[in-house]
Amino acid sequence: MSTARVLSVIVVSAALAGCGKKKAPEPVAPIVGWHQEEGWMGACWFPPSFDGMGGGEARVARSESLDAMMAQWTGQRGDGVSFDETVATNVETQLLRFPDKIGQVAVDNLAKCRTAMAGGGTAAWSSWLTTLPRKLLEGECMQPLRDTMFWYVDLGQGWQFNAGVCAGEPVRITASANDYYQVDDKGPWINASGDPDKSTAGAAPGEYLCTVEGCFAGQLVLRWRGADGAEIVRPVGTSLEFNPPGHGTIEISVNDTSFFNNTFKIERGVQHRTQVTYAPAD
Repeated sequence: MSTARVLSVIVVSAALAGCGKKKAPEPVAPIVGWHQEEGWMGACWFPPSFDGMGGGEARVARSESLDAMMAQWTGQRGDGVSFDETVATNVETQLLRFPDKIGQVAVDNLAKCRTAMAGGGTAAWSSWLTTLPRKLLEGECMQPLRDTMFWYVDLGQGWQFNAGVCAGEPVRITASANDYYQVDDKGPWINASGDPDKSTAGAAPGEYLCTVEGCFAGQLVLRWRGADGAEIVRPVGTSLEFNPPGHGTIEISVNDTSFFNNTFKIERGVQHRTQVTYAPAD
């Protein structure tokens, strides 16, 4: 083959190879803000991606998304969407308490909106919104113990001094050791540690409040009740650091079931009073 023929083949091959290459498509910017697709009855709010956003940027984006959703939920958009204002306000209240959840709610809301605007109706969207406040509270501790609390024990009643606690946030319960009382007629004067000679471990149900190892008659005891209905009773005595196994509440009582005859000691005209403290453990 002649040199000219070889060069001609190379040039043609190169040209053909060049024709076969396709230009890479330009990346499409994600939709953010109000957007209405063809065939829709109205527009939906497309939230930005919150991944990687800084604190200030995320706060602004969350606020914009919440305002946009509220405007549509309460009928301010004039697009035929209007839900119960009380429901919408309840959702807004929870999202203001837990702003980190706004991003996911906005994504879920977009899915509901797209279905509705494409002709699917708003019934499923409304139902989702109605159940949202409860779902937003799932797993959240609504009553964290943040400050030290003080009380005086009322010997005439059972469980008392109810306070909220959160899972994994230890609480220190203390009681004054130099205050004495009596829980049995002619019984010994005892403090919050109880009667060391009268264990109530394994006692019959209803006889004492605390029947686990380490419980004594008249002792200060603790009851934790979880949000799921679980219950734990533990001896406190004059001090206990309690780590709640779940979100719930705590209460204390003297370890007894007949409180009518319980009395504080009186010395030199002054009545003893057992003080109890709840405080976040360091």
